[in-house]
Amino acid sequence: MKTTDKRIIWKDKNDLELLVLISGFIDTHKIDTVRDYQEMLLMNPGKAPSLWLINDRFGSWDKMLLTLGRKPYERYKWNNYSDKELKKIVKDFIKTNNLRSQRKYEEKSVGQNVPSLSTLKKRFGDVKFFFVTKKSETMNSFEMLSLLKSEIKRLDLEASLSRTEFEKKYNRSLIPSPSTIIRRTGKTWEELMEEIGFNYRKIKAERLTKNLKQNKK
Repeated sequence: MKTTDKRIIWKDKNDLELLVLISGFIDTHKIDTVRDYQEMLLMNPGKAPSLWLINDRFGSWDKMLLTLGRKPYERYKWNNYSDKELKKIVKDFIKTNNLRSQRKYEEKSVGQNVPSLSTLKKRFGDVKFFFVTKKSETMNSFEMLSLLKSEIKRLDLEASLSRTEFEKKYNRSLIPSPSTIIRRTGKTWEELMEEIGFNYRKIKAERLTKNLKQNKK
């Protein structure tokens, strides 16, 4: 006995029927890009025509959207952004979503108003720098202050506690900058010195007294 094939034969539908169906599918699944459409098709097989049929019938995905009166996704809009602007958008997105890898970015960026991983690679080449977290960003106040004290001792600056001298000589690969420590802790350099056990006011007063005596000679 011959059975009736209940599958939808998309090619037998006219343009209007296809457009109405595609438009409904786009609205139902909140589709913004052709990539979204393809992913929704994989999750909902047989619910809408393939991209191949759309291209064959309407010329392209963008032409089909224009026929529907919809604005095509601005896939090249990121070209209008400077490197600095693009980096800020991506870094903010990575920080907000706590992303640690390119794979996670690729998964999370689908359907979001951020450049794709392939777009970033075309612009910057190696994109590993987006996913490298500065040690200072994960370091707590106790760790920063402990390193600060150790570095002052290593540089033999206990007698002066000079921030200027410290900034010239400190190990940048080991410890955050004084500005970063001050920003993260909300304390002045003088307050930091007092907190890690140095009598900054006394040392500063002695240094001023010494300078005055030298000037009088």
